[in-house]
Amino acid sequence: MICPKCGANMIISKGVCAKCGYDIEVNRQTRKYSCYFYNRGLERARNRDLSGAADMLRRALKISKKNVDARNLLGLVYFEMGDTVSAIQEWIISRSFLEENNPAMHYLETLRSNPSKLDNLNLAIRKYNGAVDAVAHDGDDLAILQLKKAVNLNPKFIRAWQMLALIYMKYGQMDKARTCLRKTLAIDATNTVSMKYLREIRAMLRANRKLRVSVTEAEEEQEAAEVVTTKTYASYLEEQDHIDYRVLISLLVGIFLGIMVVYFLVVPGIKTGMRQEFKSTQGEYAEQMSKYLTDIDALEKESQSLRNKIDMQETELEANAAELEDLRDKAGGINMFNMTAYYLSLKQKGEATKDELFILQKRIRAVSEEELANSSAKQIYDRVLADYPDVQSVTMTSSELFEKGRALYDKSDYKGALEYFTYSYEKSADNEKNMYFLARTYHLLGNTSAALRYYNEYTERFPEGEFISSVNGYVKQLQ
Repeated sequence: MICPKCGANMIISKGVCAKCGYDIEVNRQTRKYSCYFYNRGLERARNRDLSGAADMLRRALKISKKNVDARNLLGLVYFEMGDTVSAIQEWIISRSFLEENNPAMHYLETLRSNPSKLDNLNLAIRKYNGAVDAVAHDGDDLAILQLKKAVNLNPKFIRAWQMLALIYMKYGQMDKARTCLRKTLAIDATNTVSMKYLREIRAMLRANRKLRVSVTEAEEEQEAAEVVTTKTYASYLEEQDHIDYRVLISLLVGIFLGIMVVYFLVVPGIKTGMRQEFKSTQGEYAEQMSKYLTDIDALEKESQSLRNKIDMQETELEANAAELEDLRDKAGGINMFNMTAYYLSLKQKGEATKDELFILQKRIRAVSEEELANSSAKQIYDRVLADYPDVQSVTMTSSELFEKGRALYDKSDYKGALEYFTYSYEKSADNEKNMYFLARTYHLLGNTSAALRYYNEYTERFPEGEFISSVNGYVKQLQ
C-alpha cells in the first residue's frame, strides 16, 4: 500500500508507515466520516435540497479534501444553482487529485465544447455583479434590468432571482417578488433564503391589509356622522311644520351646500393625506424590512459558519477520542496512556520545541516496567523513542521551566502551567517565584490541600520573600 502522507510503500498489517510514521487508521477514520457526509449530501441532492446537499458536501471536503466524488457532486450542485464559477473551481481541483477516469474531465470538456453557453453563463455573472454595484449606488431600476438579463441568460441563477425578488419587495411589488422566489424553489426545494423571503412577504401583506381596514373604518364613521346630522335636521323640520317655507328652503340649501363642500373639498383632502401617509409608512417599512432581511441573512451565514466549524471539531474529537481509547486499552497503564496521548498531540502538531520534548521525556520516564510487559505497550514505547531519538538527552533548567509555565499561566492555561511549575520545583526548590506560582496555580485549580502545602513551604523558606504578604493573605483565606 502507498502511504497517503509521504508516498512510500507500507505494509497494511503494521498500520504505520516505516518512513514517516503515519498511522493508516487515522486515514481510514477520515475517509469514513468524509463518505458519511458525502452520502448525506447525495441523498439531499436527489430530493432537490441543493443548499442542504452543498452544506453536507462541504463538510465532507473539510474532513478529506481528496474526496473526488464529493467534490464532483458539489460542482454539479453549484452548477444546478447557477453558481458556474464555483462549479468550475471544484472540478478543476478534482482534476488535480485524479486525472484518469474522473467525471470532472467530462464536465469541463462539455462546457468547453459549447462556447456559446459558456459565454452566456459568464455574461449572466457579469450582469449580476453589475446589478450588485447598481444597488450599492441606489440604482435600483438599472439593477432590475441587469438582473432580468442575467436570469434570461441563466434561468437557474438562484442568487439573481433572490436579489430581484428583494428589490421588488422593497417597492411593494409582492406578486412579482413571490413569482421570482417560487422559481428558485423549483430549483432548490428547501432554499432557506427564499423561504425566509416568502415568510416576510406574507407578513408585509398582512400588515398592509390591517392598514387598509383601518382607513376604511374611518371613512365609514365619517359617513355615519353625516347621516345622523341629516336625520336630526329632518326631525326638526317635522316638528316645526308652521315655519316659514322660505326659511325652510334656505336652511335646506345651506345644509346641502355644506354637505357638498365637505364631500368634494374636505373628504378628498383627508383621503389624499391618508394615502400619502400610508405610502410613506409603507416605504419606510419596506426599507426597514430590507435592512432587517440583510442583517438576518448575514447573521444566519455567520451562524451557519460557526455550526460548520463546531461540527468539524466534534468530528475530529470523536476520531481522536476513538484512537486514544484504543491506544489506552492496548497500553494497559495510566502512565503509558499519558505518554501516548502527549506523543500523538506532538505528531499532529509537527515540529516539537525543546520544552515539549522535555515534557515527553518526563512522561517516557514515568512508564513502569510492569506497563512495558504488555507487548502492545512496548511496541508503542519503542515507536516513540524511534520518532524522537534525542528526547532522553533534552535538559532544561529550573528557570527555563518556570518561564514556560509563567507564559501559560498568563494565558490562564493553569493545567499546562502546573506541569512546568512542578518540574521546575523538582529541579530546584529554591526558586522563589516558581514556588509561589506553583502554590497559586494549585489554588486557582481548586486543590486546597496542595496549595496550603506550598504556601506554608514558601513562608518557611522565604519569610521575607517578594510575595510573602500575598501568601499570608491566601493562607488565611483557605484556613
